[in-house]
Amino acid sequence: MKTVTALTLLAALALGSPASAQDAAVSPWSKAAYSSMRLIAGATAPSGKQRIGVEIAMTPGFKTYWRSPGDAGVPPVFDWSGSENVGGLDVRWPTPERFEDGAGSGIGYVGEVVIPVSVQPVDPTRPVTVVLKLDYAVCDKICVPAKGEARLWLKPGVTSVSSPRLEQFEALIPHQVKPGAASDRLAILDVTHSEAALRLTLKAPEGGAIHDLFVEGAGMWSFGRPMLAAQPDGTVVAKLKIVERPKGASGPAPFIVTVRGKPQSVEARLELDIGSAKP
Repeated sequence: MKTVTALTLLAALALGSPASAQDAAVSPWSKAAYSSMRLIAGATAPSGKQRIGVEIAMTPGFKTYWRSPGDAGVPPVFDWSGSENVGGLDVRWPTPERFEDGAGSGIGYVGEVVIPVSVQPVDPTRPVTVVLKLDYAVCDKICVPAKGEARLWLKPGVTSVSSPRLEQFEALIPHQVKPGAASDRLAILDVTHSEAALRLTLKAPEGGAIHDLFVEGAGMWSFGRPMLAAQPDGTVVAKLKIVERPKGASGPAPFIVTVRGKPQSVEARLELDIGSAKP
C-alpha cells in the first residue's frame, strides 16, 4: 500500500494545476525509488541572478538529508557540469530538522523539500540552461540511494513569475547573524568549550523559542545531540559533546552554528580555538 500511496502522490505533484502565463517554469519530474526530483524557477533578481529550486517529493514518512546529515546519513551531491551560461551557483539550505532513522539520528527533511539555488549567469543578456544530476538518499527504516536528472531553460532579463513553492522554502533559510544580543531574533550570546564539549548560551525574543542546534566544522569534526537547558534569566544553555575531531587539530578553525527555532532560525559563522584533545 505504501508504494501505491507514493505513486499516487508523485503523480498528483507531477500533474499539478494548469499553468498560467505568470507561473514559474518547471522541469519534468525525475522519478526514483520512493521519491521524485525536479527544478523550479522563481523571479530573477534585479542583479540578474536567477532564482531556482531543487524540489524533492517523497513518499509520506520518508526523509532526505541536509548538507550535514547526522550520524550516518548521505548528503545530496549536486553535479551542475552540463549547465550553459552559468558562472556560479550558491546552494542555500532551508533549516533542517532532526529525526530518527535506521542508523540513528539524522538531520534533514521529511516528506518534501525545495532547496533554493542562486544562479549567476556568465552573460545576463543570454538565456541560461541549468542541468542538474543529483545523487541523494531517501530513508524510512532503511536508506535507499536515489538519482535524478533535470534540465531547466531560463530566459534572460528580470522576470516576475510566481513560484509559491520556492518562496515557501526560501523563507525557511536561516538568517545570517553575528554573536551578540538581539531583541527581535534568536541570539547566540556566548560560546565556550572544553576539550570534550561545546557550551553555547542562546536567547529567544519574547514569544520565540529555541528548538534545536546544529554545529558543523570542516573535516572530521563531529558533535553529539545538544542538551538544551532553560536558565532562570531566560537564556538557554546548549551543551554538545565533541564526538570526533581531525587529527592534529590546533589553532582557530571555522565552524557554522545553526539555531532552529522561532521567529526564524539563525546561522552564524565562527572561529573557535578548540584545539586537539590530550592523549
